[in-house]
Amino acid sequence: MNLKTLPNTLRMASTKETEAEEKLLQVTAPPPSIFYKKYTREAVQNGTAPLPPSPPSGEYSAFGIAHNPDDPNSILAPLREHGVTQLYQDASNDIKELKKLNSSLVINFLDLLDILIQCPSSPLRTKKLEELELLFCNFHHLVNKFRPHQALETLIQMVKIQKDQKMNLIEQINSKMECARAGLHTTINSLPSTLAVDFSSEELDESMKDDSDNLQCNRAEEFDNILCDVEMLIDKQLHNT
Repeated sequence: MNLKTLPNTLRMASTKETEAEEKLLQVTAPPPSIFYKKYTREAVQNGTAPLPPSPPSGEYSAFGIAHNPDDPNSILAPLREHGVTQLYQDASNDIKELKKLNSSLVINFLDLLDILIQCPSSPLRTKKLEELELLFCNFHHLVNKFRPHQALETLIQMVKIQKDQKMNLIEQINSKMECARAGLHTTINSLPSTLAVDFSSEELDESMKDDSDNLQCNRAEEFDNILCDVEMLIDKQLHNT
């Protein structure tokens, strides 16, 4: 290779790599913007997190395809724009049209079976297959119009499932806490009476009173620490879920 042409070759290779990267960003999902780091737990609780971005207005590009939110046909273009005959009206009831197309599909399929039984080599077989293909294209196009509704219902079900899981977790934690409290009370009540100290006895030395008070204070602090640890574990489990 000539050394004089080497810089041009490297420049061309770099240009091709840049174009490939730009094309890849158009095809695949780009990485998230840096603004997501501003939505920390503390910022959301304090109200200092920035407001969510407003819906896009006008034409925008997603995955290399131009969309216009003001034009419903930009997401799902009519069949006539793809060169396919549309068998229903745009302002018609989609559910009724789906039922009509479904009935037409069944009837045409039975007709095709009759043709295959009587005369498989008949040209009517090809015509009937074309009619079935057209019916399936219109049926599939109408089904795609319900995709936004399906996505919304799917999201609602996902949120309900997450809510039920968290409610069940809270019930389990409350049940365990009640069992723990009952066990602690049972343990305390089952302590032998010889451990109890009669502070009204005149023969009890003052030093023994002080030791008993300190022992009871230490036990109370240990019990409070145990309850605090349990609450911290519960809060951590709830945050993780």
